[in-house]
Amino acid sequence: MRRDSILRTIVSCQNQVALDVERTTAKHEHSPRAPRPSRPGHSEAGVYSPGWRLSLRTKLLVAVNAVLLIGLAALLVWDFQRGLAERLHNKHVAMAEEAALVLSAIESIRHQELNAVQAYLDKACIQMQDAASPGHHIAAQVEDLLLQARSHHRASPDFALAMRQASTMPDYQANVGGHAIIVGSQRTDGLVVYVSEFTRNIREAARAQMRSRAGAIALVGLALTGIVNLVLVRLVTQPIRRMVETVQRIGAGELGIEPRRSTTTELDDLATEIGAMSRSLAKADQHRAFQMAKARRIQRHLMPSPDQLYSVGIHHTHLPADDVGGDFFDVQVIDDDRLAIYLGDVSGHGVPASMSASMLKILIDVDGDPLQPSQALQKINRRFQTVTFDGHFATMFMCMIDRRECRLAYASAGHETAYLIRRSGRLEELNSTGMLLGVDPNASYELTRLKVTPGDTIVLLTDGVVETMSPNGDLLGRDAVAKALAECGNESPRNIADQLLRLADRYRAGEPQLDDITVAVLRV
Repeated sequence: MRRDSILRTIVSCQNQVALDVERTTAKHEHSPRAPRPSRPGHSEAGVYSPGWRLSLRTKLLVAVNAVLLIGLAALLVWDFQRGLAERLHNKHVAMAEEAALVLSAIESIRHQELNAVQAYLDKACIQMQDAASPGHHIAAQVEDLLLQARSHHRASPDFALAMRQASTMPDYQANVGGHAIIVGSQRTDGLVVYVSEFTRNIREAARAQMRSRAGAIALVGLALTGIVNLVLVRLVTQPIRRMVETVQRIGAGELGIEPRRSTTTELDDLATEIGAMSRSLAKADQHRAFQMAKARRIQRHLMPSPDQLYSVGIHHTHLPADDVGGDFFDVQVIDDDRLAIYLGDVSGHGVPASMSASMLKILIDVDGDPLQPSQALQKINRRFQTVTFDGHFATMFMCMIDRRECRLAYASAGHETAYLIRRSGRLEELNSTGMLLGVDPNASYELTRLKVTPGDTIVLLTDGVVETMSPNGDLLGRDAVAKALAECGNESPRNIADQLLRLADRYRAGEPQLDDITVAVLRV
């Protein structure tokens, strides 16, 4: 009971350490340093919104230009209507003045024959060229007789009727033959004079003026757009780009840097908050690094020393995927001829796995009887299930080597296949003899005994080697590992371990290591 109480106390302390380190690591992993989900086309290009998204500067320019264009269109329409009305008014005034002159002339000759009046109308109308005054026409109502100029061949009852109607309209306009005319008139007792002209040249002149003004306004608008663009670049785009670059550098691990201050209140507040975030992340990262360094020292302390391994002919390599790993390796020297080897692999990697691996070390020290590997695994399995978190499992390979008797006895709790390379070069597999640790508290493990000879080599490894993943997502596999070991022959334990590590490294082709890797090679 006292041994169980001590074990529970040690496990409780280690769990608390694991939780503290996990909180620090989680805080760090959720900082901007953690990979961000990619948005459609997000290459961190454009003003920071890729694909179909527009930059802030573009949106502001579009908004400003849209307002300017709408205002310009409204201004041009109003200016066209105003200019057209003014030109038509001026034309009516000119027509009325011409009608007054014609009226004065006709009054002076109306006592003569009507042919004289007709001749005057024709002569007056001939003087007005269609190029300068298109549709120019004169008509005179003398008593009950209507006379029209005939020089331009426009004299007709319809034209005369349209001129009368126009003289009574508010805008002095009417239509004849599908064309609009404007009319000026003057009257006296028994005499009315009408002078008309088509309005199309007036409208065309108004349109030409509108086009000219639109061109001038467009040039001014382009100049204003350029000025607004420069202002936005200086006041908005450049400060935001600098802040984004700073955040990207923080995300890449340059913690503690701060963005340049801005001249605008809002962007300066944002820069201040980013700086505070950067300092906070730097402080958290320092704390995390300190904690992880302690965890690495603890884990290294749990491993056998290189001198101890060298003295018993073992070469051991441990490569965690994170700062700390879930693989566990230990060696126990029983006497001059016998030694026990333990290799474990906790599910997952990182801090939680390393804490579970530390628990395995304690359980081995308590229940790891080197002379009875299968019974020791049964005891360790029962205790591991009670002290570890739900869903946490582990594999373990335990073996006892007797060099004097040339015997190997081992039991394996679901661990990755080990290998025995005979001195002749023949390769034998040492397969699992039972279930994973932490699955079934009543699991049993079969003990396997083999004869060995001096010069034989035992290769133990974790599944981080076999499950090395290529850039295409394919696993290295046991066949590739077995082939590499078969080619090693009687090379030294160090060379055999290095061959396996190089094989995994080449297969990854530069991709990150996803699981802890441990290789232990023993020459019998």
